[in-house]
Amino acid sequence: MKLYIQILVIFSVINCKPKDNFERVRIQNTSIELEQIKFSDISNIENKNNGIEYTKPFNIALSKEYFPEIEKYQFEQPKIYRRDTTNLNTEISYFFTKNDSIVRLIEYSWNQDDLKEHFIDNLYQSNKDMISKSLSQKGIEKSEKIDYWWQKIVRWDNDSTHIYSFIFGIDEGQRTRIIVRFK
Repeated sequence: MKLYIQILVIFSVINCKPKDNFERVRIQNTSIELEQIKFSDISNIENKNNGIEYTKPFNIALSKEYFPEIEKYQFEQPKIYRRDTTNLNTEISYFFTKNDSIVRLIEYSWNQDDLKEHFIDNLYQSNKDMISKSLSQKGIEKSEKIDYWWQKIVRWDNDSTHIYSFIFGIDEGQRTRIIVRFK
């Protein structure tokens, strides 16, 4: 009888433990192209990374913030892929010019999902460390807080590439992006 009561108490304690509604997210580096690629390389890169191509039901345009010389070029709709990086969805958009199909910008994108634990802050830091190591230089980071939201932006520049990553949040990070723009 005593053993039965002990088992019942242990079972009750386990069942009283607060339920964690979040899935565990394991941060894993995704393949990031830091050097300019050819348009014809996109499908090979995404096949290697299990990317699935899809089309958004609306037109996508670049902003001057993403591509300052936007008025010099006419861009086609980007090729967009989703990668399932462990249980972390990564979206990659390849922006290329209409007349010559030159890939001029790649955007890597992650958004917080209410069903998963908060992971965006850790992912931003992991991406920042990975890019800094790959380029053998620390990026220049700036932070700002406006009203109820905040963001951090880190930039790296070299002769051929301008890279920046940002994180946007309210309490925790809500989304993070890496923008690789080729000069």
